[in-house]
Amino acid sequence: MSEKRIGNLKRSIECLALGLALLALAACAGLSARGSVEGQAIQTRVDSEVARYYLENYLAGKHADAELDARIDRVYQTANGSLPDRDELKELSDEFSVDFAALYFADRIALAPANRRFRSVYDRNYESTRKALAEGPAQLPAAAADYAALIVPSYLYKRNMATGAALAAPREALQKVGLPCYFVETVDDGTVESNAELVMAAIRARAEDGRRLILISASKSGPEVALALTKLGAAETRHVSAWINAVGALQGTPLIEDNVLPELEYIVGKVDPAGAASIMTAASRRRFESFHLPEDILVVNLIGIPTSGSVGFRAGRGYFPMRKHGPNDGMVLLADTIYPRGVTVAELGSDHFLMYNLDVISIALVKTVIDWLENPGGTVTARP
Repeated sequence: MSEKRIGNLKRSIECLALGLALLALAACAGLSARGSVEGQAIQTRVDSEVARYYLENYLAGKHADAELDARIDRVYQTANGSLPDRDELKELSDEFSVDFAALYFADRIALAPANRRFRSVYDRNYESTRKALAEGPAQLPAAAADYAALIVPSYLYKRNMATGAALAAPREALQKVGLPCYFVETVDDGTVESNAELVMAAIRARAEDGRRLILISASKSGPEVALALTKLGAAETRHVSAWINAVGALQGTPLIEDNVLPELEYIVGKVDPAGAASIMTAASRRRFESFHLPEDILVVNLIGIPTSGSVGFRAGRGYFPMRKHGPNDGMVLLADTIYPRGVTVAELGSDHFLMYNLDVISIALVKTVIDWLENPGGTVTARP
């Protein structure tokens, strides 16, 4: 075995050991809790008694602690109608706990009228898709014949350790049910700005196909798609019907400022520092303020909301250091994953990598998007 392969094996073993240690800490720490947020059940461990009480009692309508109930009531009473931003979630993390803030965020997402309507359709499609795949091939609605997917891969998708970044599982699942899928070959460690140009070219190339495009991005490709749609504007995106923004790093990640790059390069090899710099929070938040998508494009935010006891192996390395900033999914602060003019589907208990049932999630989500667009009762401009 060559020295290079031996070195790679050692690095893999070291990373595995680190991940297992983090998972062991997460599994042993905290308090066992079980409950549900607007129908989404979760059994996990949480970081505080207040988070456990909120999940098991307050959200279930069991008010057994008058003082704590009053404090939580004030949180809801002072809400301004929009989803809490990163600063509000950080304040709640400091006052209560990070897991409380994460669960509160999940509840606020679920309570938004547009999100609730979209979620009810999605849940039905999820269940029917799960059953169909268990018995045989699933099917898309007849209207899907007018649609195609444009899939934009995530950061470092060409590297061996970047499992899932190429969105291979969603692509395969959608192709199996007959949806044409076009893949955008971006630079895997390129800047957001340069990759946005490649996305723009791919969108233009499909303008005369006669099919309505559903764009699908994940993590770092989220801001790349948002920037591309902003630059193209309404005139060049008439054939774009929807954008599924999965765990989008729309406002960057604090991990870059926390000097995670040397450790990342230790695992995957050298990366372009300019590409990493383009997802630093300061630059990303300035870019986010410039986003202005055409109004008739349906935006669906798909996010994971883990607790400290449900974060997975891969996300654990980033999740625990980022808790000082508030609730996060292991790569991105939760509030920073959402494009505000859209509907949001939150997977409670999942982290940034959404590792489970990706085939079911992908098909059900696309079915729901098509149902929402084709149904006159579902408006694409409904805001959470």
